[in-house]
Amino acid sequence: MKGHKIETSSAGQRTAPRTRDRILAAAAELLARDTGASLAQISAAAGVGRTTVYRYFATRGDLIEALAVESMRVVRDVFVDCRLDDGSVPDVLGRIADTVLPLAAELRYLDTAQGAWDLPEVQRVWDAIVDDLDRLVERGQRDGDLRADVPAALVVNVFVGALWGVDEGIREGRIALAGTGRRLVAVVLDGVTAHRAS
Repeated sequence: MKGHKIETSSAGQRTAPRTRDRILAAAAELLARDTGASLAQISAAAGVGRTTVYRYFATRGDLIEALAVESMRVVRDVFVDCRLDDGSVPDVLGRIADTVLPLAAELRYLDTAQGAWDLPEVQRVWDAIVDDLDRLVERGQRDGDLRADVPAALVVNVFVGALWGVDEGIREGRIALAGTGRRLVAVVLDGVTAHRAS
C-alpha cells in the first residue's frame, strides 16, 4: 500500500509499522463517526504530528484508500481465522458472527466511506469472502444442516445484512455485544435450517 514504511527498533531490527497502524486505527474510528474528519484531526486522534501522518500518507486520499484496503484485510483475516471447513455450518457461521461483530470501526468505516467499495482491491477481497460464504452455505445444504430449496446467495446476503444491521444496533447501544453473534445466527438460520424427521 502507498506510504508503507518499515520502522526499526533501537537495535536496528525490522519491526511492525506500529505508527502507521496507529494512524489507520485512529482514522477508522474517527472517520466512522465523521467522514469529513481532516488529517489534522486524525493525527491528533492518533497522538502523532501532522508531518508524521504525511510521511506515511502523502494525501488524505492516500490515507482513505489505505484504510479501506486495511479494513477489508482485517475482515478477510477474521474469516480465515474462523476455519470455514471445521465443524458444522451453523457452528462456523456462529464463529464468524462472534468474531466479526467486535470489528466495529472496520465495519462502520467500510459502510460509510465514500468510494470504499469501488476500490478494486476492496472489491476483490470482498468477492473472495462472498465466494467462501457461498461455498460454506452450499456445504450446509449438502450436509443436510440447511434447507436446499433456498438459494445459497440469498442466505449469504441475509447473513451479511444481519451482521451490518446488528453492528448498527450495537453502535447505538440498543443491542449488547456479548453473546449476540450466536443469537444472530439462530435468528438468520431458523428459517433455513433443515428439519429432520425424528
